[in-house]
Amino acid sequence: MTYHYTHEDPTTWPRFHPLIIAHDVGRSRDRSTAVIGGNSPIPPRLLGIQELIELPLDLYGSARASELLSIDRRYNHNALIVADLSNDESYAEILFETFRARLIGLQISRSGDGVGCVRRPVPDGSIPVYTVGRSYLIELYHRELQSRLVRIVDSPMAQKAYAQLEALEVEYRDTGTVYRCLPGHHDDLGISCAMLAWAARHPDLLSWCRTAQPVRRVRGPSMSAASAWRAFT
Repeated sequence: MTYHYTHEDPTTWPRFHPLIIAHDVGRSRDRSTAVIGGNSPIPPRLLGIQELIELPLDLYGSARASELLSIDRRYNHNALIVADLSNDESYAEILFETFRARLIGLQISRSGDGVGCVRRPVPDGSIPVYTVGRSYLIELYHRELQSRLVRIVDSPMAQKAYAQLEALEVEYRDTGTVYRCLPGHHDDLGISCAMLAWAARHPDLLSWCRTAQPVRRVRGPSMSAASAWRAFT
């Protein structure tokens, strides 16, 4: 079979540089998600999003981590895991036990640029946790789309992620812009895309890869979004 590489289509990329799984952790009425992608293997640098997944409802703790592990297994346990650790310290411990040094934590808050981190202690180690504003994440992803630097698979889940962000209510305050979900709406897939963009452009990315390299194996428990979609506001 002849292999055709297309820079515009992340499904044809032989690898990502590096592979990243962004994991937004659902609350009581939200689904947890996993969005898989990363930077293109050759210049010009693009962000590719290859797969978007909503995890089953009512998964918590080790069951949710096991579902994420099954996705990671399909990608040969070769991804950085960027996870929302905002609300459940016990889940952070479970994720670290599963993914070890491949785990990068996010504390999604009202403000913060996500540059500096603190080490959150867990049994047998610690997790780097970066505080980043929710609005900052959304606007970073918006800028990447407007700059035509995102390539995302054409799928129902990709369309759903875009629709979630497009439906956000925008409020302009003296302290900055606030993006809110309307009643009955969700933003889990959209936020996971933004988390992936944040990680792929982060100044510590190479450091994360070097740290994760010795422990890549776990021990257990074609469409351009910028050209095909109008920019959301």
